[in-house]
Amino acid sequence: MKRRYSFPAHLAGAAVARTGDEMSGPALMLAGFALTGSAADASLLLAGITVSAVLGGPVLGSLLDRADRPGRPLAAALALYAAGLTTVLVGLDRLPFALTLAAAVLTGLLGPALSGGWTAQLPAVVRGDRLARANALDAMTFGAAPG
Repeated sequence: MKRRYSFPAHLAGAAVARTGDEMSGPALMLAGFALTGSAADASLLLAGITVSAVLGGPVLGSLLDRADRPGRPLAAALALYAAGLTTVLVGLDRLPFALTLAAAVLTGLLGPALSGGWTAQLPAVVRGDRLARANALDAMTFGAAPG
């Protein structure tokens, strides 16, 4: 398999994606409270986007493992995650809350693309004896993301 991306670019992408992931849940909760005035609805948005990731992780991982070019489904998942967040934010206080919550749950299914999806691609970016150090640096991006 031919290397397409440099490790520094991969690491930067992972850090940005994970920072966005860590910030999206609390941001949805705050936006939900600001626009609906309900702490319960705001908490449901956070729970919806977070809990559904438990189901999305294994499915997304399996899809990435079987893909000939895993970067493509990973990029699609990232784009759909951003579109889902936008849908939730636009839908707040404009659509029935149940539809907005459903959008949050569906968006959360793609959340693992922002975390584990990047780590799963490391062996294609870094090979051999450099992989252990790359894994350590990749792991540090989880701690660097605010959360």
